Amino acid sequence: MLYVGPGGEPLAARDGLGNPLDPRKTYERLGLERDLIERVASSPQGRGVLTPADGTYITVWPLLDAGGVSRGVMVYDVPQDELDQSLSYLRLGILGAIGTSVLLAGVASLLLTRQITRPLSETRDAAIRVASGDYSTPVPITSRDELGEMARAFNYMAGEIEHYIGEIQDQKKHLEAVLEASLEALVATDHEGRITMANAAAARMLGVRPGDSGRTLREVGVAAEIIGIVREAAETGFSVREVELGEKSFWAYAARMDRGDRSRVGVILAVRDISEYRELERTKSAFVSDFSHELRTPLTTIQSAVGLLRRARERLDPLENRALELAEGELGRIRAMVEELMTLAQMDSWQYSLQLAPASLDRILQDAVEAVEPKALRFGIEINLYGADINLTCDAQKLYQVFLNLLDNAVKYSEKGSRVDVTASESGEYAIVRVKDTGVGIPEEDLPHLFERFYRVEKDRSRSTGGSGLGLAICKQIVEMHGGAISVESRLGEGSTFTVRLPKNPRRPEVPGAG
Repeated sequence: MLYVGPGGEPLAARDGLGNPLDPRKTYERLGLERDLIERVASSPQGRGVLTPADGTYITVWPLLDAGGVSRGVMVYDVPQDELDQSLSYLRLGILGAIGTSVLLAGVASLLLTRQITRPLSETRDAAIRVASGDYSTPVPITSRDELGEMARAFNYMAGEIEHYIGEIQDQKKHLEAVLEASLEALVATDHEGRITMANAAAARMLGVRPGDSGRTLREVGVAAEIIGIVREAAETGFSVREVELGEKSFWAYAARMDRGDRSRVGVILAVRDISEYRELERTKSAFVSDFSHELRTPLTTIQSAVGLLRRARERLDPLENRALELAEGELGRIRAMVEELMTLAQMDSWQYSLQLAPASLDRILQDAVEAVEPKALRFGIEINLYGADINLTCDAQKLYQVFLNLLDNAVKYSEKGSRVDVTASESGEYAIVRVKDTGVGIPEEDLPHLFERFYRVEKDRSRSTGGSGLGLAICKQIVEMHGGAISVESRLGEGSTFTVRLPKNPRRPEVPGAG
């Protein structure tokens, strides 16, 4: 190392071990040209120069002070073999450092990977066990980091799944027990019409066995009527129908099971054997019909006897006249009850049909009011008719029975000085008739049962007025046969309002009891 001053004079020199050398001899030995020294010393950017020589490298570097003024140059003389050896050592060191780093990084990555993948593998294996129904082996928790939290959450999830799966299995067992014990045949089908479930009753009634899963109803030989009900339910949402199959009667209900995807909906079918019920109905209707017919003959005889006594009324004393009046009244009530029983028997046996024809609603109401008016005047009750010129297609005689019954009830349950208003109006394709009284009213708890057969409000009073509990039931069926509806609103002590809503042009007469 040689230091040359600003004037190009060598000032100091040392060897590679730091020992001082003669500056001038060193300068001469290096054979540096003065022009090179001056050019490097005056370099405005402070750049040095590398000059190769025989077996050596000479570097000349300018020395600048803080103000950028040149203070000479520094000359380095490095033998080429030593530099090559240093570079070799440097290369080996770099390569060694790189190799060591790679090795250490690989070992660290392996350890880290094993530390991360082992819990993940254990969690994966546990998930497979849970999916196969094994909840007994939890994931081991080996740390408190995120992996440990994940294992803890997985174990909690597995426990909850086991709990809910157990509840679902218990519910399934209960449901299966209920289905097996059900007297109704239950069959479920998928979106392709293939059987997915059937209980024991389905095998008895329909011939569908639990082992028929995957087959269609047609393939197992189910009746076409039942298949039609299932098909209708799949299209419209539900279907309810009574089906006659040979000597058996069945009530069938089918409903669509929507699961979000309308293209993959199934149907649940319920079929009940009502053959015994229908046979009881037929027996009851036959009994009522026969009983009513049998009563007509003695009632006619009694009516004739009462008529004969009425002719000799002037020869009877007051007590005998009173007894005759009571007999006539009770005879009329019995005859009315027999007629009501006959009507119900005809309805139950589907022998009661409508004779539809154009008619004036105002005329029907006027006839009913005129029939009841003498009784109303006798009890001091006023009847007002607010009619409208309404023409409709109906069975005038049967509607007359409806309004006659409603007016008779209004008078029957009204006190002296009360009034009954009959109002007829139109609303679109419907005629609406309201029979409003200011009588005793109906208790709220009796309103839902008012149109049931043999149901009577204030039973003690009904006996005194001859109520049988059949009139309103017959009214309801006649109105519904016309495609209409009847309803009631009432408050105790304030009176009642019966509303009859009738289509002016009914589509077809309904058969009572159908559907």
